[in-house]
Amino acid sequence: MKLLFTQSAAIPIATASLLVYQIFKRYEPQSIPALLLLLLVVPGALVPIVQTHFITLLGAVLTTYISYWSLILIFTVAYRLSPFHPLAKYPGPLLCKISKIWFTYLVGTGGKAHLYVYDLHKRYNSDIVRIGPNEISVTHADLSNAVLGVKGLPRGPYYNTRTHEAGVSLDGLRDQALHTVRRRPWSRGMSSTSMKYYEELVHLVVREFVTSLSQRAGKVVDFTEWATFFGVDFMGHMAFTHDYGMIKNGRDDLGLINLIENAMIDSAWISHIPWAVNLLQYLFGANKSWNRIKIVGEQTVKARVAAGSREKDLFYHLIDEEGHESVRPTVELCAVDGQVAVIAGADTAATILGHLCYFLQTNSTYFDRLRNEVDEKYPHGIESNADLAQQATMPYLNACINEALRLFPPVLTGLQRRVEEGTGGRMIGPYFIPEGTQVSPWAYVVHRDPQHYSPLPDTFWPDRWLSQDTYVLPTGDVITQDKLVTNREVFMPFSLGPMVCVGKNVALMEIRAVLCAVVRYFDIEVADKACFERYESEIHEIFTTKRGPLPVRLRVRMM
Repeated sequence: MKLLFTQSAAIPIATASLLVYQIFKRYEPQSIPALLLLLLVVPGALVPIVQTHFITLLGAVLTTYISYWSLILIFTVAYRLSPFHPLAKYPGPLLCKISKIWFTYLVGTGGKAHLYVYDLHKRYNSDIVRIGPNEISVTHADLSNAVLGVKGLPRGPYYNTRTHEAGVSLDGLRDQALHTVRRRPWSRGMSSTSMKYYEELVHLVVREFVTSLSQRAGKVVDFTEWATFFGVDFMGHMAFTHDYGMIKNGRDDLGLINLIENAMIDSAWISHIPWAVNLLQYLFGANKSWNRIKIVGEQTVKARVAAGSREKDLFYHLIDEEGHESVRPTVELCAVDGQVAVIAGADTAATILGHLCYFLQTNSTYFDRLRNEVDEKYPHGIESNADLAQQATMPYLNACINEALRLFPPVLTGLQRRVEEGTGGRMIGPYFIPEGTQVSPWAYVVHRDPQHYSPLPDTFWPDRWLSQDTYVLPTGDVITQDKLVTNREVFMPFSLGPMVCVGKNVALMEIRAVLCAVVRYFDIEVADKACFERYESEIHEIFTTKRGPLPVRLRVRMM
């Protein structure tokens, strides 16, 4: 096939590809009709214009499409690597500068993106590194005000995947004003009055948890699995007055845990390329697990609506049964938010309880100190009417929890925010961040930065959260208070500012109650040291956290 490709044929292709590149660059179209128009229809319209320069129609079609797509790609890469790019002065890997697809690949194939970002900050020795063409990771102390604070930045496009048929879930709302409105029912659901009801639920579920584990005394149980049973069962009660029966049965009969994990894995990588969501859904039916979760959620909501408001659970407030809002939310949207509550709430408590089991069983000194504090607080056992709020005043208990939250926050991915167009950019400390930039503070990375937590930023050492004149390091060395750095202003396991996790206090109440109960009532023996040795390597970021097994043998303590 002889090709007569001349300058007059190249000019229209180059011109069209440059114009379309500018459209993609400025407007970031994501709908399937727009993508079809720009990537298929436009080059198709060029074929008749340049066909006279080709011997065959096939040659004209192939050359036009390949040249058109290649030029768009070349324009894109050239600009992103050029010194004219707004983020050109910030360090980062070549592949990250070119496309977010490389980062998406890391998330989708290994779930270790948090380690990758952590290594980048160390490699470049910088508070700011470029992890995408238009995205940076930031660890500077000013992030608590400039990025996540009251006058911080709105959420970025990472959260676009939280859109459902019924609407956008609370955790996906990017408009700060709308988020404030939608958060009001949640705030009523987390009021001091509501917390009293949830405290009763915690007592109920913890008592069932201890009873079920007591029945398995001497047998090997996977604490990771049982922590998840507790998290899901408690959130079922709290959100919908619904019992999933995992603790009682010692298993997940619905397969809900596996379903949630698969859905989270899909969301974790898809969220990094939100422009491709519609295309992936159309071509491959992405998010099938979410569709199955939706069915389970709908069944739960139907049962809850049919039963009526026997208790003032979270759904009672989300559906606004007391009539506080001028426009009552739909049942469908409340169902979406309720499902989010179950998933996020269950994972948070289960994840931190699993991490605590790992840290305390591999550091017997810390376990013994915690047990002494719990035994002193509850010498005769933990009464079913004990005021769980008092556990928030137990210094070592909360030091252990904070240290687990510091090293492995429940959300390992970045809390992406965006400097919106028309704002003139944003200063983060000494760094100017231009419009159109995504800014992502990674709690995992920030919490291990020695400028914020020192000494031993990568080591589990609860004492850093205690107030005292001198500290004994795990090495045996003694340091004075002025040598200790514990920056509480950047402590963000539940995020910070107006979008801080609304269920934070409930999660902490659960974690304290379960940890106190397990330490008070059981002696714990590691049943498989190999699982504990590889535990940290089996932690994967799937927006929530995927964890490996923790086989232990529990024995009821003699009172």
